[in-house]
Amino acid sequence: MSNPQTNSDGENRNRKPFKKVAMTFVRWGIILLVMIWVIREVVLTGRDVANYQWKLHIGWASAAVISYLVGYLPAGIYWHIILRKLGQKPTLYRSLRAYYIGHLGKYIPGKAMVVALRAGLIRDESVKTSVAVVCVFLETLTMMAVGAMISAIFLIIFFHDQIQLMLVAFGLMAVSGLPVVPFFFRKLVRIAGLVKTDEETLLALNHFDAKLLFCGIGLMTVAWFFLGVSLCTTICGVGISIGDSWFVVLRRLPRFITASALSTVAGFLSMIPGGFGVRELVLFELMQPYFNDAALPTGLTPRAAGLVVAGVTRLVSIVSELALSIILYLIRSKSG
Repeated sequence: MSNPQTNSDGENRNRKPFKKVAMTFVRWGIILLVMIWVIREVVLTGRDVANYQWKLHIGWASAAVISYLVGYLPAGIYWHIILRKLGQKPTLYRSLRAYYIGHLGKYIPGKAMVVALRAGLIRDESVKTSVAVVCVFLETLTMMAVGAMISAIFLIIFFHDQIQLMLVAFGLMAVSGLPVVPFFFRKLVRIAGLVKTDEETLLALNHFDAKLLFCGIGLMTVAWFFLGVSLCTTICGVGISIGDSWFVVLRRLPRFITASALSTVAGFLSMIPGGFGVRELVLFELMQPYFNDAALPTGLTPRAAGLVVAGVTRLVSIVSELALSIILYLIRSKSG
């Protein structure tokens, strides 16, 4: 007579390889679709982009880099607040240093390097690795959930013709938003085994409550505002006008915030390193209607403008993160 427990263990072992294979097919399917889109856009607009007389405005480009880095500051502060709330005692500088340098890990397959870098850089006698790992997931999911929520709201109010992207925004909000609800997050940590049998860390999670969540929502809203400003200044940096008055710029800012937020969230959840291709695709789709009506530099078509801005936006993020990470890595805190 077979043992029910043995049968259950055998079924679980069979499910794991199947799940792994299924996820691999999904990931490569996404990568294939993205590659097809990139090739298609390069074929359609390659000549226009090649003929475009590049005029990079250093002032606007610098503003794009600064606003991009400032945009992640509230998220880094929230990570520090979570760590402190869960009983850890890092200094603000050490938290921010680990946070910004950790961003480089997203360009390595698997996303795990972000967790490893952040937890490794902040770990010492005042910070438990298990708590740091949990806080990385909590901060990241909160940022993605708020980004998807803001995108959904702005799409409903300002861009109700973008039905497909609206559905994408709501889907992304559900996927990333539900896990950050305190009750569900605590359950998720236990189910996923993020801290295994570390009861001290599990008890510390009881300090994650609605008040802390709303604090995160507020800080992440500020973060996405500045990341939208970064996209806005990036567009100016390549010579594309965004308006002749502050009123016009402010009226268009929701599109930039939505494009920045939704493209980043989609790229993150795609599990492709750095969201390469996915971020550019979503950004392109949201910004294309704007470029159809915008005053473009001579020789630049609306379609080519979308490709140029998507590419330069990626460049701004990589240069910003790499430059600041090098500086922060060289400047250690007194305790570190």
